[in-house]
Amino acid sequence: MNLDWQMPEGWNSEQVKRESARCLSCKNPQCEKGCPTHMRIRDFIFQIKKDNLSEARKIIDSCSDLPHICSIVCPHERQCEGHCVLNARQNPISIGHLERYVSEQVPSVKISAEPTGKKAAIIGAGPAGISCALELAKKGVHVEIFEEKEYIGGVLVYGIPSYRLEIQKVRKIREELDQYGILVHLNHKMTESDILSLKERFDAVFISIGLTKVKKMRIPNEDAVGVYDALDFLKQVNEFVKWNKGTLPVLKPKTIVVGAGNVAMDAARTALRLNSEVTVVYRRSIEEAPATKKEIEEAEKEGVRFRFLTNPVEIIKDPDGKVCQVRMEKMELGKPDASGRRSPIPTQKFFTMDCDQIISAIGQSPEDIYDVHQLNQDHGYLVCDGLKTNIEGIFAGGDIVFGAKTVVEAMNNGRSAAKMMLNLWEPGSEQEEFR
Repeated sequence: MNLDWQMPEGWNSEQVKRESARCLSCKNPQCEKGCPTHMRIRDFIFQIKKDNLSEARKIIDSCSDLPHICSIVCPHERQCEGHCVLNARQNPISIGHLERYVSEQVPSVKISAEPTGKKAAIIGAGPAGISCALELAKKGVHVEIFEEKEYIGGVLVYGIPSYRLEIQKVRKIREELDQYGILVHLNHKMTESDILSLKERFDAVFISIGLTKVKKMRIPNEDAVGVYDALDFLKQVNEFVKWNKGTLPVLKPKTIVVGAGNVAMDAARTALRLNSEVTVVYRRSIEEAPATKKEIEEAEKEGVRFRFLTNPVEIIKDPDGKVCQVRMEKMELGKPDASGRRSPIPTQKFFTMDCDQIISAIGQSPEDIYDVHQLNQDHGYLVCDGLKTNIEGIFAGGDIVFGAKTVVEAMNNGRSAAKMMLNLWEPGSEQEEFR
């Protein structure tokens, strides 16, 4: 199979000129409403048309701390591009490609600010934490990040495979953090009591530790040899491919991936690159799949097979305790549930599928860090008023508050938390409310 681990190249100048020329420069740009950051898309594309890439970069940077990342990994079809008015009659403007071109051609300009004397601690160096740190540092706040892993980036490093996001993109983030004098403490795992103690040294704290565990399938023999947690699987592969650490998992011929979200697609396409035939099973239909249409199409194009309305109910082991088959139940769809998707209903119709390993990717959950139980939480998720925890001066955002979301949504949480902190110290200086 030997599929490439290399990330596809971005567009060239001629492609960018042709695409930007298609933009209608709408008076009421719907694309901006679809972007969680409400990026000034019309304006930066207008600057591309004028061949003023420096000004386009300034506009992008005023709305995003990670344009070189979000331009690649955002689910554009559900956000900016999905709201483009051209969808009604032709293809939408490829906003992601245009943003990527600008961010790759023009470096960001460092913003200088006088030190305010304020200090902020960030827990977690994923997209939310990085964004919060950069926004504060640009305003003259002393910032320190506490990250439990060996590298910064969170999902950008440990979750997203290199064929979707190369490690050089994340290295640029570390360079920018260093440029702003942000101190990063790696291999620094924090408990709740550790976080609370930071209040003695810092004026504000932002918690953005993300979700680190995959939910259990809760079916018989889930502990069989050959059952993988998708996050652990991707972490092991990414550490080897991106950092040449550890070893690659050795997969046998047949892999089943359970789930149809972003993590499931990444796991499926990664397993293909490890020379295994991959089938994704999902208990709902393709219309209810959390992954974008583009992600599913790319997986199918590479050779991933899909079986929708299919749910595993039992893992069957061989005499050595290894996975050999999975008992499946056919499902049908009922009325929409709380998520807005039609509910899967068991049919009592069963069949078996042969397999050598199973990768579970049915959702993520937080790790239990609460040793003193002063922060309000619900099953590990922090309960906040917007981004404010129940303890004054401690903010939280990203997946640990809102569940698994996109990179751009997490980044936007970080930006909003930074603005709240600045407004706390200088009321009226930063009036943007959390959204």
